[in-house]
Amino acid sequence: MTAIISPPLATFGDVTLRDTSLHYVKAGTGAPLIIVPATVSLIRQWLPLTQFMGQRFTSYFFELPGHGGSTPYPEKFESRFVPGTVEAFANKLGYDRFNLMGFSFGGLLALRTLEHLQDRIDKVILLSPSVSRRALKWSGLQKWMFKILIAALKNEASLKGLHRIMNMPQLEKPLTFALSRISKVDRRILESKNALRIPMTTLDVFAHTMDEIFQIEYQYGGLQFSNPCYFGMSINDDMLDYDLTEEVVRRYFHQLAVQKFTHPYHQPPHPPTFEWLNQEFGQFLDMLN
Repeated sequence: MTAIISPPLATFGDVTLRDTSLHYVKAGTGAPLIIVPATVSLIRQWLPLTQFMGQRFTSYFFELPGHGGSTPYPEKFESRFVPGTVEAFANKLGYDRFNLMGFSFGGLLALRTLEHLQDRIDKVILLSPSVSRRALKWSGLQKWMFKILIAALKNEASLKGLHRIMNMPQLEKPLTFALSRISKVDRRILESKNALRIPMTTLDVFAHTMDEIFQIEYQYGGLQFSNPCYFGMSINDDMLDYDLTEEVVRRYFHQLAVQKFTHPYHQPPHPPTFEWLNQEFGQFLDMLN
């Protein structure tokens, strides 16, 4: 009979930094791990991941400035601000050294942070990282439609109008369906995240992160990072090309451990549970010892 594993206790907090107040969750024991969120991720959606990683680390997950319980930056969101936020967060927590993890767009943010803080980071963990616009499996039409949407969201007047439309109950189902078709994100994921019921500050963060995803071709001025990297991704990822993503990651890490998965999605269609993560990714967690 398989023993039932209970998730580590989670505690929630807020920390005031120079340019934002971060809302975060902490779980587990061991060496510190800071998980950098993907685009507009809420703690409640990724609490099981924080607890899953908490089986090996004292893991922290925070909401990006301008989203959830974290206050916006004084300026428009840009990925170049995130390394300073992670550094200030680690300092507030009292850690000289820590481990770093990123999923999807959080993978790019983790790499940007690594450039800035590589002497303070032990292990780097990348799950299905978005590191190249060429890896996006979107059609030309999908990319064009998203660019139109992003341009509208970056215009103050259009942003307010779209926010009103997105919050009309009668339009929720057709808009969710349309967004699912354009983005290739499963409708159930959008519904579980209440993707149309988000504040304007979050829409602003979303627009600027998506704009960067369409432009990014990750490059690092140095030769290779000396930090060991643990890279996990499905070869059947429906949003990002596996081979191209691994090629980019491999280019910058001399010490690279790879775990290939076979699930047919970038993100699970249902919110991941602690039990499901142990079942599907337990082998990847074992690599991190």
